[in-house]
Amino acid sequence: MNYEDLSDLDLLERVTERDAAALSALYDRYGRRVFALGARILNDPISCEEVTQDVFLSIWRRSASYNPGKGRFTTWLFSIAHNRAIDELRRRRRYGGTYSDDIDAHLDISSDDSSPDEWAVAQSEYAMVRNALDTLPPPQRAVVALAYFHGLTQVEIARKLEQPLGTVKTRMRLALKKLRTALEPRVGLANHEIG
Repeated sequence: MNYEDLSDLDLLERVTERDAAALSALYDRYGRRVFALGARILNDPISCEEVTQDVFLSIWRRSASYNPGKGRFTTWLFSIAHNRAIDELRRRRRYGGTYSDDIDAHLDISSDDSSPDEWAVAQSEYAMVRNALDTLPPPQRAVVALAYFHGLTQVEIARKLEQPLGTVKTRMRLALKKLRTALEPRVGLANHEIG
């Protein structure tokens, strides 16, 4: 069987059946992009390698939890990668690490091994998220950036911005509502195309 010809969902189904070759094919397909996402957040190759391994181990363990009705496979995969990288960033910060304020660096997860189709989809998704973020008022955009791209908790954001915690929570809630409204029609379209 040629695993390279299988779709992401076919490979994931095989991973659910404990087919290690299917997981290897997913790793070959997305490993560099997961690593690139980690590199944008962590800027440390050793930590990025660990994050990448953890992401694919998580897929091995949690493959049955993927729900195609809630989004594309790549969205699920990069969500796992983002969360794992943020966990690592938080762990590092406890020991004095730093982070970048460049949101674009966190959103651009292109890779040299991407096909033209994959690159076009990634660029389209990047532009969609960037445009949605740009519609937010600066105070709301700041709390989203600090939470999602720098791994700060709401308490840490309040301290950093010297704002009351209630203000930070309100800004976050409003920002997420606006982002959901801005992105939902496009995400809904993508979900419809999958099913």
